[in-house]
Amino acid sequence: MNKNERTIEYMEEKSTLVGTRRRELIDADTGEVMKVDQITKLAYGSKHFWKCYMKEFLTVMKSLSGRQFDVFIYIVAHTKQSDNVFLGTYSKIVDDTRCCRQTVAAAMKKLQENDFIRKKQNGVWIVNPDILMKGNDNKRRMLLSEYDEAQLIKGKKKTAADA
Repeated sequence: MNKNERTIEYMEEKSTLVGTRRRELIDADTGEVMKVDQITKLAYGSKHFWKCYMKEFLTVMKSLSGRQFDVFIYIVAHTKQSDNVFLGTYSKIVDDTRCCRQTVAAAMKKLQENDFIRKKQNGVWIVNPDILMKGNDNKRRMLLSEYDEAQLIKGKKKTAADA
């Protein structure tokens, strides 16, 4: 690389722009001139934005009626962006949304039937990252693994109860 030469490369697999240029720096103490390559990386992507997969999201919305929609909005608003987990017992949802327990139960059932949410344990739910999530594709794969695990736990419990 020649003096003042600059290169820019886009790395598609990581959605990253990498720029390199040759610089001359002078050490303030010794006066020594050093030649260095300055590398600047700019990562593109949507890790700071919620991703909403509209077809699936609208399908879930369409399945809800009246006040059940309030429960859905409450869950979306209170889902942790770090791990797609929603913390909330039926009692907490009833108190916060001012919906009756029957409405909350019906909404949660519909949300599970439409594969929007899965129960990890009492009061702990995970939202399907194929419908709503915040982060990049690597995070989505990790969250899908967690989501699939919740399904397996649920399936094992059903199998044991049926036996």
